[in-house]
Formats: sequence, structure tokens, C-alpha cells
Amino acid sequence: MESEYLTLIEKWREIYKTEVRNRKRMPEVAQLNPEEYLNVRRPFFTHISPEDAEYVRTFRMVSYGMLSYSPSLRAVILRGAGYNLARRLTGTGEIKSVDDLPKVFLKQRIGLLDIIDESFNKMKINIYECISCYQSPPIGRTLCDFEAGMIQGAIESLIGKNITREIYCWGLGNSFCGFEIVFE
Repeated sequence: MESEYLTLIEKWREIYKTEVRNRKRMPEVAQLNPEEYLNVRRPFFTHISPEDAEYVRTFRMVSYGMLSYSPSLRAVILRGAGYNLARRLTGTGEIKSVDDLPKVFLKQRIGLLDIIDESFNKMKINIYECISCYQSPPIGRTLCDFEAGMIQGAIESLIGKNITREIYCWGLGNSFCGFEIVFE
């Protein structure tokens, strides 16, 4: 499975590089149709777990309900939930280093995490087949607050204070989620 995973990451990286290089323009903003948003099959995760669509649907039903009620409150709640989960996982030792993040995201079926770039003051991380937004229509906003919170919480525990910002998302018309982490 590891070689299959690495091959898939390479394919997704090519998609990422092409979209960034071509500066893919934001398509026309669409409505978030519940049927499209809730009924998603992620190829890799469905391959390793046929029930994946049920997990995605349950997670997205909660997310969609909050998005319909209050997008800003949804962002705060999901980001906080991801942050607290990551802090707990680093506290218990499940995440001991940045290199553990892809394994945890895979094991928890959150997405395929790819560390694109690391430097002294900044990191770039992509997530492919993300539980929050994979195959979502472009709605003019990012959707991966839970994932951003997890990244921020884990990196804060392991390295230090940071600002984690999602800059690419299916909700913005991309085919992947891209996060920039800047250390304070």
C-alpha cells in the first residue's frame, strides 16, 4: 500500500504544479448543492475502505448544517476541533514529528497530506482527497477549517506558534487543498 500511496502523491503533485503554474482562475461561483457535496467517493480512500463515502457523508452533513447556519461560526468550531485533536495526538505521542502528519491524516481518513516545502520560517502542505471538500463545487471560499486546525495544532506543538492559512481549495476552484504555514 505504501508504494501505491507514494505513486498517488506524485500524480497529485503534478496536478498541483500544473494548477499553480497556470494560475488557474476562479470559476464562476456555484451554490453548494447538498446532494453533490454529501455524496462523494474519494478514489484512494474508497479503495482501502469501501465504507469511506459513509464517513465523508456524516462529516459533511455536520459541516453543511453549520455552513448553512453560520459560515463564520462553522470555521471557528471546525478549526478549534482540528486544533484540539492535533494537540491531543501530539500529547499522546501519536504525532511525534512533522513526518507523522501524513500517516495520521491517512489513518484517520482525513486526506492525503503532502509536505511540499519546508524552510526556517515557512511550510507548504497540500491535502488531496480531503474529507472536507474533495469534489466540492467552487463556492468562493475555502472549506477546510478542520484540516487547517489540525495542521496548526500539530505544528504548534512540534515546532512553535504559527499562522496556518488555506490558499487553495476545491471551494475556490482548485483540485487540491493547499496550506501555507508561517512561523511567528
